[in-house]
Amino acid sequence: MQQLGYLKETPSQTAGPYVHIGLTPNFCDITGVYDTDLGIAMVNDKTLGERITVTGRIFDGAGALVRDAVIEIWQADSAGLYN
Repeated sequence: MQQLGYLKETPSQTAGPYVHIGLTPNFCDITGVYDTDLGIAMVNDKTLGERITVTGRIFDGAGALVRDAVIEIWQADSAGLYN
């Protein structure tokens, strides 16, 4: 068994600091709120800048794979600015 001190846990956040609840109603079969869920398409044919792919896995403090993690990402524009 792996020592718990080997991996440090990050704070648990279920609804913040940036509340995501309600931002994906269509994904949850709640229709009529938005035409499309917010952030569903981060790029289109007019989007400038380099495309990258980020991959990874999420582990808990004991080193076990977390299968239901939610990752929040922020996307800057081609000038490096975010809103």
